[in-house]
Amino acid sequence: MNSKLIEALALRYEPVAVLLSNTKPEYALQSKEGVRSCIIPLFIAAMKGNVSVFERKTTMCPGAIAGLGFGTFPNYPDGIEYFLTTGKPGQFEGEGYIKTPELGKNFVECLPITDISYQYVIFKPLSQVNIDEEQPALCVFCVTNDQLSALIVMANYYKQGNENVVIPQSSGCQSIFLIPYAESQKKNPRAVVGLTDITVRPMLDPDIVSFAVPYAMFVEMEQNVKGSFLEKKLWQRMKGR
Repeated sequence: MNSKLIEALALRYEPVAVLLSNTKPEYALQSKEGVRSCIIPLFIAAMKGNVSVFERKTTMCPGAIAGLGFGTFPNYPDGIEYFLTTGKPGQFEGEGYIKTPELGKNFVECLPITDISYQYVIFKPLSQVNIDEEQPALCVFCVTNDQLSALIVMANYYKQGNENVVIPQSSGCQSIFLIPYAESQKKNPRAVVGLTDITVRPMLDPDIVSFAVPYAMFVEMEQNVKGSFLEKKLWQRMKGR
């Protein structure tokens, strides 16, 4: 699909469409059954032009199970809230991302945990989506600081208020699926800035973060490029630097 918004941003990486399906795409990359692995490398593969798929039976990481909308953490309670915080002496070291297990429990309770009615979550380069046959749930951009600034402005350009973008503390998978998907179910959804998770940052270019929007919001932003700052001189000077 052609996109004025994508063209105006001069992106380094292709936006990733997130699709929900009960049909497994052929030739897609995926994790091996029985092997625990992070989903972010397969997301990176999608932003570089490959199709990746995740399914319940091959998603072994407890965080990814929740982050991809396959239900709650299998190690909660008495697990993830300690892993995020202080750990358990003699059992495992905590990440230290949240101060106490009590706050870790609160963090989990604040997440929009869901169990989607689909078997597969598909990450697909947006250019490979046939919009007449496929309906993405989300669109995820991977952007530099300048491009992030432009997307934040555009997300507020045509809407009331000035808080139409959020940056929640979250894991990588929560920021590119779980939280944006929850926003997509709202009357006035917001964009979600993510991939700020310290665990996944080493896998990414140091100047790249994600900007995830419900697909309907992406369409609205696309429709509002004409006449916006993206066509004016200041952005035209910035976008190539």
